[in-house]
Amino acid sequence: MGAAGSVPAVPLTFPSHAALPLPLKLWRPRWFDGVALVVGAASPDFAYALDGSGLPVFPLSHQWPGLFLCCLPVTLLCVPLVRAAAPAIAAHVPGLRAYGVLGTYRHPVLVTAVSALLAAASHQVWDRVTERHALLDTGSTVLGAVAAVAFCVHLVRSGLLRSWHGDPPSTPTRPGRFWLVATVVTAVAVAAVPLLPGAFLMHTSGVRLLAALALGLLTAAAASRLRTASATRAEVD
Repeated sequence: MGAAGSVPAVPLTFPSHAALPLPLKLWRPRWFDGVALVVGAASPDFAYALDGSGLPVFPLSHQWPGLFLCCLPVTLLCVPLVRAAAPAIAAHVPGLRAYGVLGTYRHPVLVTAVSALLAAASHQVWDRVTERHALLDTGSTVLGAVAAVAFCVHLVRSGLLRSWHGDPPSTPTRPGRFWLVATVVTAVAVAAVPLLPGAFLMHTSGVRLLAALALGLLTAAAASRLRTASATRAEVD
């Protein structure tokens, strides 16, 4: 679908869609990559950010071939970025420090790939069920968001993250620098959203706003890592 098209009502890209595949992580924590489940569950909607580009990624990303042609490669690209940024981001968000351990653990590629495909497939199935019923969509979106957030809180409070992967790394925090970078980068990206093709489409701009926030956090995490590395080299010298 191009920039001039429209889409039926469907669940929110994030965090609602993550609610369906995340229980797999509780069922068999070693069989599934939690990061890939979350990213993969949102991956079919990433194509909306490219509205107006002319690239044939939508509706392919919401069709079965798109699981392999779009969703899988996007998720395999994003998962390492999320894991690399996790320690710095988690250290700067109150209550989420335990999630820093995601940066120290890697699942086998096959586990990550299977998790990505199952999560993306759950997104497609959920969309098929709700796209013709706006009331069902609204209810499932709210319930999904609440369930996904509750799941993430449960992993911290129950200590499951530590039992699965150990303690998070000791990560220096510089809140002023971190949040300044995150805010500036996010603000610049958000300001660009109304100028992009298809900005009048709610789903398109919604995904782009999520991408702007992600870009801000990833950039802040990278800046934090570079600062820490520079400080370490200075101490060694």
